[in-house]
Amino acid sequence: MMGSRQLEYFRAVARELHFTRAAEALRIAQPALSQQIRKLERQLGVALFERNNHRVELTPAGAALLEHAERILADMAAVEDEMRGWAEGTRGRIRLGGARGLTARLARLLAEFSRQYPAIVVELLEMNTEEMVAGLYGGRLDAATVVRLPPQEEGRRLSFLPLGEEPLVLVTAPSGPLGGKYRVPVASLDGIDLVCYPQGSVIREIVLSALADAGATPHIRFETREYSTARAMVSVGLAAAVMPRSVAEEPGQPVGVVRLDPEPTWAPSLAWPAGRRPGPALAAFIDFMARHPDLAS
Repeated sequence: MMGSRQLEYFRAVARELHFTRAAEALRIAQPALSQQIRKLERQLGVALFERNNHRVELTPAGAALLEHAERILADMAAVEDEMRGWAEGTRGRIRLGGARGLTARLARLLAEFSRQYPAIVVELLEMNTEEMVAGLYGGRLDAATVVRLPPQEEGRRLSFLPLGEEPLVLVTAPSGPLGGKYRVPVASLDGIDLVCYPQGSVIREIVLSALADAGATPHIRFETREYSTARAMVSVGLAAAVMPRSVAEEPGQPVGVVRLDPEPTWAPSLAWPAGRRPGPALAAFIDFMARHPDLAS
């Protein structure tokens, strides 16, 4: 029967795809690590890695085991956190995926949460929705602020808490042709240079869908993952951008903020795996977020 130590050794090699680096991360000797991986392969009757002089790669069986290992080790860590929580009061660690448009307000809420629960450590990782959903299913995240929930399938279900709704606005150079306007039709963006966001971003999908519905053809001149980068390009007149209103209105380089008609919106939710009962730390965080419904308003 496989043990947790074997899974930890396997996961380290699978993540690094390099035995020496994995051994250093685990703080064990590389020959001992190689021996443990060979023992696990004999035990399972399959090759988990393809090895040659130049690289290490996962086999299909190895890729399947990695998905299970991530989930099993995450479950074991959650059990340990929960038992410590029951033994010592509410404490533990929460790995939280954060949508970029919510970072500023999440930071303020996390500051208050930390004051109320000083023994709970929240690790915030900025990701797009696609990355966060994969992290929740793979056991790499405990919760995430996703903008769109994936289809609910057997064995891959998420519980969620709506966090409100917010409009997306057009951000332009203050001296640009649209900079002094209060509201413009989405159709007026036809042919205008835009800064947009990469594949996997739900904000990108919302923006492109709104343009298509209005009969506007997007001219994506720049692509970035960061709203701050989009704002910098907008402020010097290189292009316009569409982003959450709260992000557009944050202090920073000067830009014009213009409402759109019809007004696209985004509606983030706090999501967590439905098949796993939240431990004390995550349960406290979910309850805290439920008592702050103005997160995305």
